[in-house]
Amino acid sequence: MDALFFPLLLALLAGFMFLSIRKQKKRMNEMQEMQNSVSTGVRVQLTAGLYATVVDDSSSDYVDLEIATGVITRFSRQAIVRVVPTDEAAETYPGALTARPEGLDDEPQQDTDTDSSAGSRADDSYSADRPEGSTEDR
Repeated sequence: MDALFFPLLLALLAGFMFLSIRKQKKRMNEMQEMQNSVSTGVRVQLTAGLYATVVDDSSSDYVDLEIATGVITRFSRQAIVRVVPTDEAAETYPGALTARPEGLDDEPQQDTDTDSSAGSRADDSYSADRPEGSTEDR
């Protein structure tokens, strides 16, 4: 009985390894096929979780993606995780709301802060990162 146990255990282990490698190859081939079949105008999700629209798919190595209005970047085709189905695509655009947020008033808020001499620099997007009282020139 002991003489049969070890070869049977090895056969089961080899069978398990064969099946898992086969599944892995199948998944890899499906992913590569999906990445190569991406066409212009399709909404995709990238490995970093970023959603984008394909603008140019003429190269076999990379695609040009629009990640925001007017912002086009180039990514490797391998960065594409999935093609977003059409019914889900509207939810992936920036600023898309599925429901009206609670506490949102219908009337616009009036700005009550009239003291603009406190050193605020409204035109400088990085002013929040600087320490107060900084005399650094732009």
